Amino acid sequence: MPQQSQAANKFTLGTKEMDDKVAQFHYDRGWYSIVDLIGEEKKVIYKSKNAQEAYYKWNVYIGRKKERVPKNEK
Repeated sequence: MPQQSQAANKFTLGTKEMDDKVAQFHYDRGWYSIVDLIGEEKKVIYKSKNAQEAYYKWNVYIGRKKERVPKNEK
């Protein structure tokens, strides 16, 4: 009987403690999400299948980068 490989398809990419909450960046079967944990409560802040956009939003959310202004708004 052939063995089936079980790939990890759900994991945490990053965690950042903020004032009164903990922000986490998750990957789950093709979806990237940013979640706030306040006590036992979870609040999804952002969810997308676009990896590049999700990593950018995570960096903005935790304060590593500033939100870029679209060219037509300058």
